[in-house]
Amino acid sequence: MLSLAQLLLAEKSDLPTQLTSAELRNLGADVLRQSLFSARMSNAAAVQALRTAINNILSRTDGLSADNLAEARLKMKQLGHLLGYDPESGFPGEKAEPAEAGSLRDIFSTDRLNLIFKTQQMMTQGAAKNIWGNEPDALEQYPAWELTRVASVEIPRGEKKVKGGVESDPENAWDSAHGRWQAALDETGDEDAQKIFDDTGRMIARKDSPMWQALGDGAGGYDDTLGNDYEPYAFNSGMGRVEISAKEFEELGGDARGTEATDTEFGPDEVKLPADRFDADILQTFVKAMETGDIKYRVKVEVTK
Repeated sequence: MLSLAQLLLAEKSDLPTQLTSAELRNLGADVLRQSLFSARMSNAAAVQALRTAINNILSRTDGLSADNLAEARLKMKQLGHLLGYDPESGFPGEKAEPAEAGSLRDIFSTDRLNLIFKTQQMMTQGAAKNIWGNEPDALEQYPAWELTRVASVEIPRGEKKVKGGVESDPENAWDSAHGRWQAALDETGDEDAQKIFDDTGRMIARKDSPMWQALGDGAGGYDDTLGNDYEPYAFNSGMGRVEISAKEFEELGGDARGTEATDTEFGPDEVKLPADRFDADILQTFVKAMETGDIKYRVKVEVTK
């Protein structure tokens, strides 16, 4: 059975594009939320393969993904070679700004693929979390979210690389007095969230608080955010949400009365799997490559009684 995250991924439309990350932001959050894309990935077959890779990462059987991160990377790199991608010139027949091989601008580099997979995985899971977290029973028992670290990153917000090491960068931090959470508080005026933050330093707000959209919109002028009211709120941040019970929220000074369900991307009854989301071009590409030996895939066979 497909998970809710996989169903949400299936609802996204492929968006091959030569646009940069900054240019993509101008398309608007609504377009980006409902599209599968990566900056400067203009080849449709590459975007379709990206969909398959993310779906395999999300797919779970006995607690294991169909593909782990390394397997997904290998398949994408093989496809990039097969399609003739070159960091200096992009895909054949296109005019692209040169990218340094192995850098984040190289769309088939290890670092770039890691970023793509992790971001898309967290986005689909974050959207799914919004759906089940806003069901009536969940909303009654757990009316608030807490922003917290859910994944480690090499250089977290609040620190920055400098010559010889790392130094503090408090204005870019999530939980500093002049950081991202406080900027969202200043914009939204959420009194309960402000009180809890002042008293405990914890980043907690009701599920229906405008705080979550403000974070995604980059309140305070941050330009690395994704426009969503769910994680990841910024590229490669490692920050996500956990639910806070009504009892704990009230003990912290919050008022959960009247918490309302927020709008979500797709309701559970609206998510449908389109039958034509894979076209013949990518299938023919892979079949030809497997026949010639240019690319190899390991097939997992499971026998059940």
